[in-house]
Amino acid sequence: MDKSKIKIIIFINFITLATFNMAHPVTPTLINELRLPSYMFGVLYSTMAVAQFVMAPIWGSMSDIKGRKLFLIIGVVGYGISQLGFGYAQSTSLILLFRILAGAFSVGFITASTAYISDVSSKEERVKYMAYNTAAFSIASSVGALLGGSIGSLGYKYAFLWQCILSMIVAGVIYIVVKETIYERSGKIKIYLHHLKPSKKSIDLRSTIGIMMIVMTLVTIATTSYNSTINYYVESVLNMPTTVNGMIMAVAGVIALIMNLFVNPYLGKRFDEKKSIVIALSVAGLTIIIASLSSNMIIALGFLSIFIASTALVTPIQQSIVSKLAKNNYGEIMGIQGSFKALGMVTGSLLSGFIFDYGNKLPFILGGICCIVAFIVLSKTTLDYVIERDRRDII
Repeated sequence: MDKSKIKIIIFINFITLATFNMAHPVTPTLINELRLPSYMFGVLYSTMAVAQFVMAPIWGSMSDIKGRKLFLIIGVVGYGISQLGFGYAQSTSLILLFRILAGAFSVGFITASTAYISDVSSKEERVKYMAYNTAAFSIASSVGALLGGSIGSLGYKYAFLWQCILSMIVAGVIYIVVKETIYERSGKIKIYLHHLKPSKKSIDLRSTIGIMMIVMTLVTIATTSYNSTINYYVESVLNMPTTVNGMIMAVAGVIALIMNLFVNPYLGKRFDEKKSIVIALSVAGLTIIIASLSSNMIIALGFLSIFIASTALVTPIQQSIVSKLAKNNYGEIMGIQGSFKALGMVTGSLLSGFIFDYGNKLPFILGGICCIVAFIVLSKTTLDYVIERDRRDII
C-alpha cells in the first residue's frame, strides 16, 4: 500500500469533481432560458448516463493495460471541451450530442481514479480509503456547486466556460503529480464489451457480484431520482435562484463528507459490511418517502438530510465489496460497476423526468421505493467472497 499515492489521487479527485459539479446548479437555468420542456432535465441526465454505461468498462479494461494516468488526463480534457459545447449550444440535437460526449469522458476519469485507489491500497484498508475518496467527492461536489451557482448568477454560460478552463488546468496538474501504477503489461488491449451483450449471468442473484450490481443499480436510481430532480424542483417549483441551488448541493455534500470521513470508517471497524449497508438502505428508503409526504418544510428537510447521510454510507461499502471480487483486473471490475451505475442513472433520470409533471414529488418517492427493494434483496441473500466463481459469472 502506497499512502502517498492515495493522498495524491484523492486530492486529484477532489479538484476534478469540484470542476465536474460546477454545471449542476445552472443546468435548470439553461433548460428554462432555452424554453426546453420540463422532462428535459431527465433526458439530459440520462443521455450522459447512457454514454457512461457504454464507456465505463471500455475505459477500465484499456487502463488495465495502458495505465491509469493516460485515461485520467483524457477524461478531464474531453469532459471540459464537451461541457463548453453543451453550455453554448442552442439546438437540442447539439446539446444532447455534447451531453453524450461529456458522459463518455467523465466516466473515463472516474473509472481510472477508482481503479487507481484499488491499485495502491490493501484489501484490509480499502473500505477506509474508498470512504475517504467518497468524502472527497462529496466536499468537492459542494465546492463545485457553490462555485458554479455563484458564477452562474452572472449568466449560465460563464459557469460552463470556467468549467472548461479549470478542466485544462486540472489535466496539467495530473500530468505533473500523478505517478503511474500499471507496469509491465504488454500485448493487445482487450476491450471489455460484454455489458453490450445482455446476459442473465451478468445479474445472477447466486453470485455476490450479481447481487451487488443489482443493489448498485437500485441505489443509483434512488440517488439519481433525487439529484436530477432537486435542482429543477428548487428553481422551477420553489422559484429560487442558482445560488440557492448551489447552497443546497453544498449542504448535501457536507453531510456526505461527515458520514464518509467519520461514520463510515467507524462502522467499517466494528460492524459487518452487509449489516451496515442493509441498515443504511432501510433508513434511506423510509426517510425520503416520509420527507416527500410531509407538508412541513422543516420536517421534510430533516428527513431529507437523513436520506443524504444514509445513502452516503452505501457507496463506499458497496465499492469495497465489489473491489474484493477483483484480482488483477480492478479497472475492468470498476468499469462493470460503473456501467450498472450508469444504467441506474439512465433509469432514474428518465423516470423522474417523465413522472415529474404528474406529481413533482413522485421522483423522490420512486427513490425511496428503490432503496427499500435493495434492502429486501440484500436482507434475503448471503454475500460470498469466492472470487473466481463470481468472475466466471460475469465475464
